[in-house]
Amino acid sequence: MKNIPEPEAPIFKATLIYKDLVYDVSCNIYDFLDCEANDCALDLFESYIQKYVEKEHRGIITIENIRGGKIFVYSVNGSTVCLCIHRAEIDCAKICKSYEK
Repeated sequence: MKNIPEPEAPIFKATLIYKDLVYDVSCNIYDFLDCEANDCALDLFESYIQKYVEKEHRGIITIENIRGGKIFVYSVNGSTVCLCIHRAEIDCAKICKSYEK
């Protein structure tokens, strides 16, 4: 029997926090890592995030590179939606708390 190497775990994961609920989002991480503009962030919201939230009134609060990843903070119907693209050791919930109103 051959020694077949185990597949490596992905470097980054996507975590969505909305109304104190935490979701692991299945998405193309590189779409988010390459995104720098509000239009791009709204397109990604429609593609990957809107199924988790009410989507009537939405906007971008910020897009920031953070140590170990990237954060997208949206405003949806007066609530904050936070998406972290991050390494496993990063505490996404703690980072998102700093953006809540």
